[in-house]
Parts: sequence; C-alpha cells; structure tokens
Amino acid sequence: MQNKIEILIDRFYKGETDSKEEELLVNYFTQEPGSLQGDADRNVIQLLSSAKISVPSGLESKIASMIDRWEVQEKKRVMDRNRIEFRKRIIGVAASVLLVIGIGFWYQYRNVENQSGLKETFDTPQESQEAVMEALQLFSQNFSKGTGAMEKADEQVDKTLKIIDQLLNENVVNTESNHTSQNK
Repeated sequence: MQNKIEILIDRFYKGETDSKEEELLVNYFTQEPGSLQGDADRNVIQLLSSAKISVPSGLESKIASMIDRWEVQEKKRVMDRNRIEFRKRIIGVAASVLLVIGIGFWYQYRNVENQSGLKETFDTPQESQEAVMEALQLFSQNFSKGTGAMEKADEQVDKTLKIIDQLLNENVVNTESNHTSQNK
C-alpha cells in the first residue's frame, strides 16, 4: 500500500492524477499517521484539498455576453469582407465590359480603315484638335453617367447591408436578454 501511495504522490506532483486518485490521497493522509518524510506531502495535499475555489457571481453571464460580442464582431468582419469582395466583383465586371467595348471599337475602326482606305480628314491641326476635344468630352460625359450608375448601385448595396446589420444586432440583443433572463 505504501508503494502505491508513493506512486500516486509522484503522479500527483506531475499533474497526472485524476479526481478519484486525489481523493484517495486525501483520505490516506487524513487517516494514516505518517512519517516525517510524508509530513510535507501531507501538508501540501491537505492544504490543496481544503482550498475551496469560489466562482464570482455573474461570471457566466459576463462570459456569455463577451462571447456574443465577439460573435457579432466576427459577423461584422465577414460582412465587411463580403462587401469588399462584392465591390471588387462589380469593378471587375465593369472593367471587363470596358475592355470588350474597347476591343470592339478597335476592331471595327481597324476594319473600316483597311476597307475604305481613309486618309487625313482634317485640313488644319486646329480642326483635328477640336474634333479630339469634342470626342473626349463626349467620352467624359458618357463615363460620368456610367460611374453615376455605379455609385447609385453602391449606395443601394450599403443601405441593404445596413438593414442586415440592424437585423443581426436586434437578434443579438434579443439573445443577450434571453441569456440574462435565463441566468436570473
């Protein structure tokens, strides 16, 4: 028996004992008078067994609310990431459309030039400059219309995401109040 107790003490100090083995050690040291060598072990085990750890009141609700806040923050990060990804996709689609249109115009004018054998159509550089400025202004106006539509779409996406955020926050508040009422 003494050998078994010594093995349990060794395992106790290594942190390898379970609650039943620790209970066996406590019972052994409270019932058996020990040698001087075992007095130190007896004192340690009795001291640890007599210590009662109290859990502060409200700790469970604090931990639950903290976990809920972390969950809300994680959902918000995911929604922000999704919003950014959505915007990247829209910009990618718009860039692709512009690229296709540009290639289409290039291909069309390249074929027109090859077929008709166009030559210089302006007599002076000023006329050429005026035509280029007019074309650039037309392009600028049409581009502004396109970006205006994109801004409107972006505003609609932001409004939708705000509504979703509000709904999720209401659900979290309801969940927190349920946790609080259940804990009482």
